Amino acid sequence: MKKYTTLFCLFFASFLFHQTANAQFGNMLKKAKQKVTGKIEEKASSTLEKSITSSNNNSASNTNEYSDEEFKKELAKKYPNDKEKQDFYFKKYKEYQQKQVAEKEALLAKENSKGKVVNEIPSPIESSEENKFKDNQIYVLNRTKFKKLPAYDGGFSDKMELSGYYHLSQYFVRNPSSHFDSNPGDIYEGFSIEYDPATYQLNAFFTPDQKRYGVVPENYRKSADKGNIQFQFGMGGGPEWTNANVLLLEPGVLLIGAEVYHKNDNEGHKWMNNAQPKQFVIAAKDPEKIKKYYKNPELTSQVTFAKFDELLKDWKGAQLNSVVMPSKGSFDKNSAIKSAAVNGLNKYYGKMSMSNVYQYMTSDRWSTVKHKVTGVPLYQWAVGAVVQKNSDGQCMLQQFIVRRDYTGGGKYGSPFFNGINRGSIRAPYGTYVKCDARPQK
Repeated sequence: MKKYTTLFCLFFASFLFHQTANAQFGNMLKKAKQKVTGKIEEKASSTLEKSITSSNNNSASNTNEYSDEEFKKELAKKYPNDKEKQDFYFKKYKEYQQKQVAEKEALLAKENSKGKVVNEIPSPIESSEENKFKDNQIYVLNRTKFKKLPAYDGGFSDKMELSGYYHLSQYFVRNPSSHFDSNPGDIYEGFSIEYDPATYQLNAFFTPDQKRYGVVPENYRKSADKGNIQFQFGMGGGPEWTNANVLLLEPGVLLIGAEVYHKNDNEGHKWMNNAQPKQFVIAAKDPEKIKKYYKNPELTSQVTFAKFDELLKDWKGAQLNSVVMPSKGSFDKNSAIKSAAVNGLNKYYGKMSMSNVYQYMTSDRWSTVKHKVTGVPLYQWAVGAVVQKNSDGQCMLQQFIVRRDYTGGGKYGSPFFNGINRGSIRAPYGTYVKCDARPQK
């Protein structure tokens, strides 16, 4: 029994020893494997980092930059019989690349968010490429942030060739809603016009989402049909151009802020408030055309005033054509009344360096004026229309009066011219008309 007990103890001790030895050996293998794997990963990571750093440092020339296929070949050489490791380290390589790109973008975004401080807004036409504002860059002017937006070309066109992309002679801005607004204002370098000649309406797109409405005024639409286009900006996005007048100087060239007035027929048009062309903005499809006007204010004034002269001429012509002449009355066939009117008008205008171009009676009967107390008739009057030619050659439509006085016994004297009615007239009297205007038969 003692013998068996001893054998059992020896067997049990041997079993414990082997189990312990196996466990220790397993831990050793595990630690060795971790150590080897760690060294391999460290070496691979070092190799990867060096290759990526080298790739980044030489990105301009691309001489040492690995393509994905080249990197896979390098891994195949290093681990020729271990596809699992090749895939594992290639995955790590791509993760590292993505991390580097994300860090670079984050750094750039952080730098951009601070903004580049500038003392003034440069001219996109006269500045060098280095000094021009860069797309999506934040600029700080007078402690206010602005973001330069990329130019937007909508590819628009129309038969009058007003539509298209226009460069600006100077950057334009939209201020933030307030100084404390976290969103920066916008900087624009151009816009894209979409014009509809049928409706005389347009939209100027500064971005795909920011557009400003414009329209050709009704009195200039006949001119627009001939290519002499003047329009006005209304409400909308983009810079603060509400109610700004825009004139087409030549095909593809616009003058923004074309504020002029017609002083008189001798001096013609003048700049409003003595403004100078240098204060205005030139927009053009071809940037070189901007310099043509931007650096030559005399040419800008000359072309602008000539364009507005034509606009005024067309507008007056349309206005003259729109005048409806009053109809003839039955008194126009009365020779005594007609003779009194003609003689009187000729004498009247002869004293004033004007002339009687054409006249006719519009009344069908006499209007009687009586004494307010006694009711006794005082006189009768009738009216007619006259085309009056002024000393400047332009014609106007006026109303004249013919009168006859009461002589008693129900009788009246001969009719005579009693002057131009300037007190109680209504349109079309007192307006300009064509000198050959005549009443409809």
